[in-house]
Amino acid sequence: MRKVSIWFLLAFFYGAILLPAFAPAGKKKVQWQSVSAIAKQLPADGKPVIVDVYTDWCTYCKLMDATTWQHDSVVQYIHANYVPVKLNAERKDSVLWDGEVFRYQPKYKVHQLAVKLLRGNMVYPSTVIIPAKGEWQVIPGAIKPKDLELVLKYYGSRANEQMDFVSYQRQFSGKWE
Repeated sequence: MRKVSIWFLLAFFYGAILLPAFAPAGKKKVQWQSVSAIAKQLPADGKPVIVDVYTDWCTYCKLMDATTWQHDSVVQYIHANYVPVKLNAERKDSVLWDGEVFRYQPKYKVHQLAVKLLRGNMVYPSTVIIPAKGEWQVIPGAIKPKDLELVLKYYGSRANEQMDFVSYQRQFSGKWE
């Protein structure tokens, strides 16, 4: 009995140490920054900012986290061309953003920064793209990678600085599934 216990413990110990080394790498995810990390100074390199506005209770927000925000092409493109930020629309602390202080509004159970970024259309999840030049764009609802590709590439390539969206869309050929 004692020998069996020792062998079991040794097998468990070595398995716990060695098996993770042979396990396949986990799926990559977008490496989101907090609002506080970039709120004082938006990126000086001209990269657009992409903001995922979510709530903890939102089922579709969790779906996006498990699918779109783990899609290899989406993750690679965002990391190369955007500053990714995650904003909980119900966060309770104050945030300094672009020289203005935003606070939580308990009466409405929402943060003022989320209201501003979503232009009052409180849909969760929502994706906000803030280009270096021009107006920010709000994409409400859960989005599949193939549907997000056009918008990500329009702003990520900075095509928005040379042509309007309709012209870009006419010549665009998507590749993501």
